[in-house]
Amino acid sequence: MSTPAPSASTPVRVDVWSDFVCPYCLIGALRLDQLAKKQPIEPVWHAFMLRPPGAPPMTAEKRAMIEAHTPGLGAQIREEFDLEIDRGPIGAQTFAAHHAMKYAGQRGQALAFNDAALRAYWLHGEDLGDHAVLRRIGATLDLAFDDDVLEGRDPATAQAVRSDVALAESYGIRGVPAFLFGNRYFVSGAQPLALLERAAEAARGQSVAVH
Repeated sequence: MSTPAPSASTPVRVDVWSDFVCPYCLIGALRLDQLAKKQPIEPVWHAFMLRPPGAPPMTAEKRAMIEAHTPGLGAQIREEFDLEIDRGPIGAQTFAAHHAMKYAGQRGQALAFNDAALRAYWLHGEDLGDHAVLRRIGATLDLAFDDDVLEGRDPATAQAVRSDVALAESYGIRGVPAFLFGNRYFVSGAQPLALLERAAEAARGQSVAVH
């Protein structure tokens, strides 16, 4: 069954697979914020771990490449969004952060947590693998993350994360950010705002070419 196209006044659902420590996911999130100021959208954030538990240690070459790329990323963020980045630890583990976001989402706070976590890592240099950092972020949203949530033992949040990962695999998503507009149009990568606008308009059934 095809998904009905939303009307012009109805928010278009935008499913987003993202990892907090991915620079392109930060850019994608900031562009979605810009898009939300232009037309109604409903972002739904999904877990995607670039370095899941058990992944091999990051190589020195990979770390050096990321460090070399960071100044250029900072210049881009400054020019496009007027923000100064202060990146958190390279290679930070995001397992607990994704479980915390699912807990937040079950209480209507997914968007706020996602924004706060991205800003904590990218603008304030914090380690999202540190449970104390996540609890501090949660406290600003009146959320309390216990050990079961942060260590992946809470049944509801653990299942939500597993479902996100399985859905990404079923769609063939291998990198992030990945956007699905209105369950109709897939956009991969930190694409320009204009392309995201066209995808949202196309999902509404308007005569707009996405490419």
